Amino acid sequence: MQWNQDRIEAILPHLMKEILLLQPSKTKVEDSFIWQPLPSGIYTTRSGYFSASMQTATLPFSSDPGVFTWVRDVWSEACSPKMKLFLWSIIQRALPLGENLQQRGMIAGALCKRCNEVETAMHTFFHCPYAQEVWHLIPLNRVVHLATDGTFKEAVVAFKRAVCLPPTGITSTILPWVCWTIWNARNQLLFEGKTISPADTATAGLRLAHEWTKAQDPARVRKGPIPQGKISMNLRMEDSSVTTCRTDAAWDVRSKRAGMAWILTDSTGTEINRGSTTQNWVKSPLIAEAMALRSALLSAETLGLTKLRCFSDNATLIRAITTDMQAKEIFGIVRDIKGISSVFVEVIFSHFNRSFNVEADSLAKLSLSSSLLVDPVLG
Repeated sequence: MQWNQDRIEAILPHLMKEILLLQPSKTKVEDSFIWQPLPSGIYTTRSGYFSASMQTATLPFSSDPGVFTWVRDVWSEACSPKMKLFLWSIIQRALPLGENLQQRGMIAGALCKRCNEVETAMHTFFHCPYAQEVWHLIPLNRVVHLATDGTFKEAVVAFKRAVCLPPTGITSTILPWVCWTIWNARNQLLFEGKTISPADTATAGLRLAHEWTKAQDPARVRKGPIPQGKISMNLRMEDSSVTTCRTDAAWDVRSKRAGMAWILTDSTGTEINRGSTTQNWVKSPLIAEAMALRSALLSAETLGLTKLRCFSDNATLIRAITTDMQAKEIFGIVRDIKGISSVFVEVIFSHFNRSFNVEADSLAKLSLSSSLLVDPVLG
């Protein structure tokens, strides 16, 4: 289960590096299909439809930042999925604005409820006196000039260069959030007869944008399936047959080489075994972490151990093993890990803080640095 480098060089020399970065299974698990557009590698009809539609929606693609593209200006925008869908609805003329309804043959008033002008998207969100007053209250770093005959696509591109000034705490475009609150204010006036002031509408847009931006702070998102502090680092189990396994990996981005290490201790904390190895052609740190855990399990199997509690400081790896949240780049290695685990009477995988993994971390770094001294540049 290793690549035949001579055959690769003879048949596909131009793809040699890419092929060698693919890590084959060590337990001969069957091949499977991976859906590349999703991080999980699992196909969904929704992602299939989205991928197919984007292939046509983005052609021809322009690298000019002044030219509208769906991927860059809508689907990759830093806002919630709901706001992205809202922008899509406006551009695709899917909102029940007066002009859109009459073009579909529906008997409905085509005039703006506030100023009796034709209710188009550009009028509703930018040119109506009410919308202009709302935008006047948004603290932008620059004035956005929109032509009276411009399109909403042009407005989206123009607002990409306008951001909110401090101390709003909003670092991405404010456009979808303000348009959303203007739309809600319009609907409340039309269907409930309720008038919302421009100041309240502007404040609501800023609040929604600020709340979403704040929620994206990675420091506020709990990592891993197990909260920190829940794992006792005493590592003494009531069952004397339980072995603790700690793994870690070090990765060098230039050479694409990884050092992997593991330490096995018994229920009293006495070391049973420690091991380390290096591996060439490793594509990412996550793959290195997964390979380290796989090597540790193979070592435990060779030693005849029956009950394991495995710890890793990589939350993504533990989630991939213990939940349905797969990571496609380690899909095959995780299948190896699960296959090897079946030989043990009991095995538990847990995430713990990096500060508890100093020994395995040092061992992995030592293994990597030693190999780089011997062979600093991978051929």
